[in-house]
Amino acid sequence: MKRSLLAAGALSLLLFTLTACGGPAADDPAGETEKDHYYQILDAAGRELYAVTDDSAVAEIDALIGEAGGENAAHGGAEGEPLYTYVYWQEATIHAGEDPEAEREYLEVFRAQVRSDSNEVTTEVLPDAMEALGDWTGVEGLDGLLTFTAEVSPETADALRDPARFAGA
Repeated sequence: MKRSLLAAGALSLLLFTLTACGGPAADDPAGETEKDHYYQILDAAGRELYAVTDDSAVAEIDALIGEAGGENAAHGGAEGEPLYTYVYWQEATIHAGEDPEAEREYLEVFRAQVRSDSNEVTTEVLPDAMEALGDWTGVEGLDGLLTFTAEVSPETADALRDPARFAGA
Protein backbone atom coordinates (compact mmCIF):
# COMPACT_ATOMS: atom_id res chain seq x y z
CA MET A 1 0.00 0.00 0.00
CA LYS A 2 2.80 2.39 0.91
CA ARG A 3 4.55 1.63 -2.40
CA SER A 4 1.28 2.30 -4.27
CA LEU A 5 0.89 5.68 -2.63
CA LEU A 6 4.52 6.51 -3.39
CA ALA A 7 4.00 5.53 -7.04
CA ALA A 8 0.86 7.65 -7.31
CA GLY A 9 2.55 10.58 -5.59
CA ALA A 10 5.63 10.27 -7.78
CA LEU A 11 3.54 10.30 -10.97
CA SER A 12 1.49 13.25 -9.80
CA LEU A 13 4.63 15.17 -8.89
CA LEU A 14 6.29 14.17 -12.15
CA LEU A 15 3.33 15.33 -14.24
CA PHE A 16 3.16 18.61 -12.31
CA THR A 17 6.90 19.13 -12.75
CA LEU A 18 6.79 18.31 -16.44
CA THR A 19 3.96 20.70 -17.23
CA ALA A 20 4.78 23.53 -14.86
CA CYS A 21 8.54 23.94 -15.07
CA GLY A 22 9.06 25.37 -18.52
CA GLY A 23 10.98 28.55 -19.11
CA PRO A 24 9.07 31.83 -19.29
CA ALA A 25 7.67 32.75 -22.67
CA ALA A 26 8.41 36.18 -24.07
CA ASP A 27 4.71 37.03 -24.21
CA ASP A 28 4.01 35.75 -20.68
CA PRO A 29 4.63 38.62 -18.26
CA ALA A 30 4.02 36.42 -15.20
CA GLY A 31 6.95 34.22 -16.28
CA GLU A 32 4.85 31.05 -16.10
CA THR A 33 4.52 28.71 -19.05
CA GLU A 34 4.06 25.06 -19.77
CA LYS A 35 6.54 23.02 -21.73
CA ASP A 36 5.18 21.91 -25.04
CA HIS A 37 4.41 18.20 -25.29
CA TYR A 38 2.67 15.75 -27.57
CA TYR A 39 1.79 12.06 -27.72
CA GLN A 40 2.97 9.43 -30.10
CA ILE A 41 0.53 6.50 -30.24
CA LEU A 42 1.97 3.08 -31.07
CA ASP A 43 0.17 -0.12 -32.02
CA ALA A 44 0.77 -3.52 -30.36
CA ALA A 45 3.83 -4.11 -32.57
CA GLY A 46 5.38 -0.75 -31.63
CA ARG A 47 4.64 0.96 -34.94
CA GLU A 48 3.53 4.59 -34.89
CA LEU A 49 -0.14 5.10 -35.64
CA TYR A 50 -0.46 8.79 -34.79
CA ALA A 51 1.47 11.79 -33.53
CA VAL A 52 -1.05 13.84 -31.56
CA THR A 53 -0.11 17.52 -31.38
CA ASP A 54 -3.50 19.26 -31.36
CA ASP A 55 -3.85 21.09 -28.02
CA SER A 56 -7.37 19.86 -27.28
CA ALA A 57 -6.54 16.23 -28.13
CA VAL A 58 -3.34 16.39 -26.06
CA ALA A 59 -5.31 17.82 -23.12
CA GLU A 60 -7.86 15.01 -23.43
CA ILE A 61 -5.12 12.37 -23.39
CA ASP A 62 -3.48 14.14 -20.43
CA ALA A 63 -6.74 13.87 -18.49
CA LEU A 64 -7.27 10.21 -19.39
CA ILE A 65 -3.74 9.18 -18.48
CA GLY A 66 -3.90 11.32 -15.34
CA GLU A 67 -6.58 8.95 -14.04
CA ALA A 68 -3.98 6.17 -14.16
CA GLY A 69 -1.92 8.05 -11.58
CA GLY A 70 -4.60 7.92 -8.92
CA GLU A 71 -4.53 6.38 -5.48
CA ASN A 72 -5.12 2.87 -6.80
CA ALA A 73 -1.76 2.68 -8.61
CA ALA A 74 0.34 -0.36 -7.75
CA HIS A 75 4.03 -0.88 -8.38
CA GLY A 76 4.75 -3.10 -11.39
CA GLY A 77 3.27 -3.88 -14.77
CA ALA A 78 0.02 -5.57 -15.77
CA GLU A 79 -0.39 -9.00 -17.30
CA GLY A 80 -0.62 -9.33 -21.06
CA GLU A 81 0.57 -7.46 -24.10
CA PRO A 82 -0.37 -3.81 -24.61
CA LEU A 83 -2.89 -2.99 -27.33
CA TYR A 84 -1.73 0.64 -27.62
CA THR A 85 1.12 2.63 -26.12
CA TYR A 86 0.90 6.38 -25.57
CA VAL A 87 4.39 7.90 -25.59
CA TYR A 88 4.67 11.31 -23.89
CA TRP A 89 7.24 13.56 -25.59
CA GLN A 90 8.16 16.85 -23.92
CA GLU A 91 10.14 19.85 -25.01
CA ALA A 92 13.61 19.98 -23.46
CA THR A 93 14.31 22.57 -20.80
CA ILE A 94 15.79 25.89 -21.86
CA HIS A 95 19.16 26.25 -20.15
CA ALA A 96 21.00 29.45 -19.31
CA GLY A 97 22.53 31.02 -22.39
CA GLU A 98 20.28 29.18 -24.86
CA ASP A 99 18.14 31.10 -27.31
CA PRO A 100 14.52 30.80 -26.14
CA GLU A 101 13.39 31.18 -29.77
CA ALA A 102 15.52 28.27 -31.01
CA GLU A 103 13.86 25.00 -31.95
CA ARG A 104 13.73 22.63 -28.98
CA GLU A 105 14.57 18.97 -28.81
CA TYR A 106 11.79 16.68 -27.54
CA LEU A 107 12.55 14.01 -24.97
CA GLU A 108 10.58 10.85 -24.25
CA VAL A 109 9.40 11.02 -20.64
CA PHE A 110 6.94 8.17 -20.10
CA ARG A 111 4.83 5.51 -21.77
CA ALA A 112 1.29 4.53 -20.85
CA GLN A 113 -0.07 1.22 -22.12
CA VAL A 114 -3.66 0.03 -22.40
CA ARG A 115 -4.66 -3.58 -22.98
CA SER A 116 -7.60 -5.00 -24.92
CA ASP A 117 -8.79 -7.29 -22.13
CA SER A 118 -8.57 -5.17 -18.98
CA ASN A 119 -9.10 -1.68 -17.62
CA GLU A 120 -5.56 -1.52 -16.27
CA VAL A 121 -3.17 1.11 -17.57
CA THR A 122 0.55 0.60 -17.04
CA THR A 123 2.76 3.66 -16.89
CA GLU A 124 6.51 3.42 -17.28
CA VAL A 125 8.46 6.54 -16.40
CA LEU A 126 11.85 6.57 -18.08
CA PRO A 127 14.87 6.51 -15.75
CA ASP A 128 16.18 9.88 -16.94
CA ALA A 129 12.86 11.54 -16.08
CA MET A 130 12.85 10.05 -12.59
CA GLU A 131 16.46 11.11 -12.04
CA ALA A 132 15.58 14.67 -13.09
CA LEU A 133 12.57 14.63 -10.75
CA GLY A 134 14.77 13.38 -7.91
CA ASP A 135 17.31 16.12 -8.59
CA TRP A 136 14.56 18.76 -8.63
CA THR A 137 12.90 17.52 -5.43
CA GLY A 138 16.05 16.48 -3.60
CA VAL A 139 14.71 12.93 -3.15
CA GLU A 140 16.97 10.00 -3.97
CA GLY A 141 15.94 6.51 -5.01
CA LEU A 142 12.89 7.38 -7.11
CA ASP A 143 14.10 5.07 -9.87
CA GLY A 144 12.46 2.15 -8.03
CA LEU A 145 9.06 3.61 -8.91
CA LEU A 146 9.53 3.51 -12.66
CA THR A 147 6.62 1.22 -13.55
CA PHE A 148 3.17 1.06 -12.02
CA THR A 149 -0.30 -0.06 -12.99
CA ALA A 150 -3.70 1.36 -12.11
CA GLU A 151 -7.25 0.25 -12.73
CA VAL A 152 -9.08 3.02 -14.57
CA SER A 153 -12.77 3.46 -15.29
CA PRO A 154 -14.17 1.46 -18.21
CA GLU A 155 -14.87 4.78 -19.99
CA THR A 156 -11.23 5.84 -19.67
CA ALA A 157 -9.92 2.46 -20.84
CA ASP A 158 -12.35 2.49 -23.79
CA ALA A 159 -11.23 5.99 -24.78
CA LEU A 160 -7.58 4.92 -24.70
CA ARG A 161 -8.46 1.84 -26.78
CA ASP A 162 -9.77 4.18 -29.50
CA PRO A 163 -6.71 6.23 -30.50
CA ALA A 164 -8.26 7.29 -33.81
CA ARG A 165 -10.46 9.69 -31.84
CA PHE A 166 -7.35 11.81 -31.18
CA ALA A 167 -5.98 11.72 -34.73
CA GLY A 168 -8.48 14.01 -36.39
CA ALA A 169 -8.57 16.71 -33.73
